[in-house]
Formats: sequence, structure tokens, C-alpha cells
Amino acid sequence: MRIAYFSDDFYPMITGIGDTILITGKELSRRGHEVVYIAPRYAKATYEKTDRAYPADPAYELAEGLPVVRLPSFHIPFSPTGQSRFAIPNGSSFAFLKSFKPDVIHTQSPYGVGWEALRAARRFGVPLVGTNHTAVEDFFPAGTRGIMRKYDAWYYNHCDFVTAPYAKLLERMREKGFTKPGRAVANPAELELFTPATPAERAEHKRALGLTGPTLLYVGRLGVEKRVDVLIRALALLQKEFRTITLIATGHGAAEAGLKKLAVRLGVEKNMYFTGFLSREALSDVYKAADVFAFMSTSDSQSISLMQAYATGTPAVCARARGLPDYTPSEAGFLVEPGDHAALAEKLKLLLTDSALRERMGAAATDYVKKFSPEKIALEWEQIYRDAIARGLS
Repeated sequence: MRIAYFSDDFYPMITGIGDTILITGKELSRRGHEVVYIAPRYAKATYEKTDRAYPADPAYELAEGLPVVRLPSFHIPFSPTGQSRFAIPNGSSFAFLKSFKPDVIHTQSPYGVGWEALRAARRFGVPLVGTNHTAVEDFFPAGTRGIMRKYDAWYYNHCDFVTAPYAKLLERMREKGFTKPGRAVANPAELELFTPATPAERAEHKRALGLTGPTLLYVGRLGVEKRVDVLIRALALLQKEFRTITLIATGHGAAEAGLKKLAVRLGVEKNMYFTGFLSREALSDVYKAADVFAFMSTSDSQSISLMQAYATGTPAVCARARGLPDYTPSEAGFLVEPGDHAALAEKLKLLLTDSALRERMGAAATDYVKKFSPEKIALEWEQIYRDAIARGLS
């Protein structure tokens, strides 16, 4: 099959959506399919922030060996990442697609690139599969959320089949008029580098990072919706009992400056370690230094960083929000109410003080995450694409 992915968020931007479709595409390519990505052009600063080379041709490049066609775009002010672009759906992908001859188009979002996907599906007469990765209202002002939910449903009603990382997201779309067939499909997680550490290895990784006590970890964008502030408030409670505790927070984002100020205000700036962007290899080392993973995002549909924590045998404490309950089994982690830093601190303390519980949950997490391998998820997508193509031919 020839598969064209359209996404408003993609490489080199730090984004879970981009990472997951790149992982899926690489696996499908390995299985003999042809894959292309249509995405916005990004600023040179976005490439520099992730230590990637700016392409000689901003309209076309390769991402891990796979072709990417770039649409002209402009910066979106006040985006959660500070890197987001709005692509202009001017049909500039059509020349490439005419020669590529896609069998199926897979749209990942309902904005500029998503509009290009709608036009391309009509232009080339091929099935349109859609994935809604996130609750759209999490990224818009309160007064516009109802309208955006209706828009979301309207957009995905143009697709032949629609998936989401968790079933409740599709149910919420149906509340606003979504009528097309669909089901939940998990995102894949590329986890070869993320393996459990022995106690001795964990101690060595801590020493390499200059850590001397219990270690908590957050991995992801430092956006407001990620609620890293809740982790810092929980840290302030835990620091009274665990004087050498450290919370590692990776990545960059619009909330970064405010989070650093909060740490100072709460007196835990010396217990915080903001790493900035890390390569996958460095990220693997950080996971192996952590005792517990903490994730209080109120917008995530699955969280690949959570899957990485599980793969390294690290139990988690997550917010009972959006898709996280679907991916936080009781044997591998705890759920607490969104924004409740005291409850978060209580569960973190339990895991830090009970090594047997921590090890038992970590082992269960490692076993649980195997179901999200790229090989297994690619098999699901192959069937979805074949079914969509067959329906289009009937």
C-alpha cells in the first residue's frame, strides 16, 4: 500500500503525535509499504532546539529515511510548544501526491494540513482515514470550546473511518454530531532503548547525574496543560521528609519560566533539575535513574513518555484525566484527581518508601507495555487501511 500521512504536528517539533506517526510509518515501510508525510514547514529555530539540521530545501526533506512534503506555514502565537505552525492548505502537496499515487490518506488533525488532506482525498479519489489524538477543547479558551467540539465532529465526519487513542474521545465526539464508524487504537511506542535497570545500574545512573536521593521524573513538553506545577507543589510537600529528593523535568515549553519561578517561590529550586531537550539515548539514561514517574497532564490521550517509563520498569502516578486512566493499570501505577498535589505526594511517598511495592509495580509495567510495540500496532493499521480501501472499491 501507498500511505500518505497528513499532520499539523510533526518532526522536528517536539510532539507526541509526530513521534507516533513516524514510528508507525517506519514500521509500515519495513513491512513493504510506501509512506509519505505532509506537514508544515518549521522555523530554523525549531530544528536547532532539537539538534537537527535545517533542510537545504524547506519544502521537502527526509525524516528518518521517509519523505516529508512541507506546506508553507506561519507561526501560531501563544501555542503550548512555542513551535506550532498553521499550514496553508494551498494544494502544494498535490504534485508529489500525483506521482506517489496514494491508496489511502490518513489525517491526524483538523487544521491547515488537515484541510489539505480533505482536498487531497477528493482530488485523488482515495479513502480518508482520520485519527483524533486529543480533546480539542483543551487548547482553546472556555467560551469557544463548545464550538470547537462541534467543528471537530464536523471535520471527522468527512472521514471514512476514525480512530482515537481512547474510546471516550470518540464518545465525546458523538455527543457533538460525529456519526462515522471508528474505534480506539493505541499509539505505538518505540522502546528498544528503554529497558529496566537493576538496582546497581539505577544507582550508577543517579551518580552520573549527580543525584544522591529519591528521584521523580517527568518527561514531556513544559506546557500549561501538562500541569508540571502540580508536581512541583507535591515536591514541596515531599521535600520536608526527603531532603535530598529530586524532580527531573525534561523538555521545553511555554510554561518553563513560570515553573522555575514556582520552584523558587516554594523553596525547592535546589530539588529541581530542568534538563531541556534530551536525545533518546540521554532520555533512556534519565529514566533509568528515576524511582517513580509522575504525570499530571489533563490533556494527554496516551502519553508515549508514560510508555517509556513502563518499559524501564518505573511505576507511575498519573492524573485521572482524558486517556490516562486507560493506560494506567492498577498493577503498574496509581491515579489521583487532576490538580490534587497532596494526593499525588501521598502516592509518591508510598512508592518511595515501599521498595517491594515499587519493584512489583515496575515489573508489571514492563510486562504491560509490550502490547504497544510498533509491530503489533502496525498490524492493526494494515487491516484498517485495507478495509477502508476495500470499502472504497465496493
